[in-house]
Amino acid sequence: MRKIEGNGIRNIIHTNICIIFMILAIFILTIVYKYITLKKEIQASLQTSVNVEELYNTTNKEEANIKEEENRKEKDIDSTTSDWELLLVNKNHKVPKGYVVELEEVETVHQVDKRIAEPLKQMLSDARKEGLSPLICSSYRTNAKQQKLYNNKVKEYKRWGRSSEEAEELASYWVAIPGTGEHETGLAVDIVSENYQILDERQEHTDVQKWLMENSYKYGFALRYPTDKKDITMINYEPWHYRYVGIDNATYMKEHNMCLEEYIDYLKQFEEEEYEEIV
Repeated sequence: MRKIEGNGIRNIIHTNICIIFMILAIFILTIVYKYITLKKEIQASLQTSVNVEELYNTTNKEEANIKEEENRKEKDIDSTTSDWELLLVNKNHKVPKGYVVELEEVETVHQVDKRIAEPLKQMLSDARKEGLSPLICSSYRTNAKQQKLYNNKVKEYKRWGRSSEEAEELASYWVAIPGTGEHETGLAVDIVSENYQILDERQEHTDVQKWLMENSYKYGFALRYPTDKKDITMINYEPWHYRYVGIDNATYMKEHNMCLEEYIDYLKQFEEEEYEEIV
């Protein structure tokens, strides 16, 4: 009887041990299953992230390509930086050596490049038909005259106590350094109102300047030194200085708020692309 009881106890213990092992096995299998499932989810998540990143990069590239293509399409103008009316003259680009200007007289006492004489005359004539009184106060200048004007401005700053270096730097923002001034090209004119002939920023408030700023592009002229472009042109705001660039160019510059330097850079990018394609 005791032997039977002993066997029964062993059987119970054995059964309990089996149950415990089964529970442990189930627990381990559950952990393994969850681990495998979690690993798959992580891998799927990472793959999704990679796909999203690839999609993002692809989308960005496509958008960049579209934008680049649009920029190419924007150049719906045949102008090039080598066109005579787009001659760039500033502190970094001097009047070309040997540059010759064929002059024509306008307004009796002034001279400009012969090629811009007619559109200039037409612009002044149309302004007068509107009851305005535009007056050319400066046109073509020889290098000697430009030198004289620049020297006078330097002397003025020196009288105000500036050093020679400071005076030359300050003067260059009002009177171009000889050899870097547009007046030496014959392509620029200073126009003021006959009723207000002082060269200061108040000139922009005259009816003449208001009309010119609104209409000069129709005749191929652009306000050369806008107030918001001083850092680019390196010349102070001059609401009287107009430069001939051609009707199409002047129109584009006005529509896109570009000064000549910006417009030249705009054209250059297409010329560089064309050069790269050829090479």
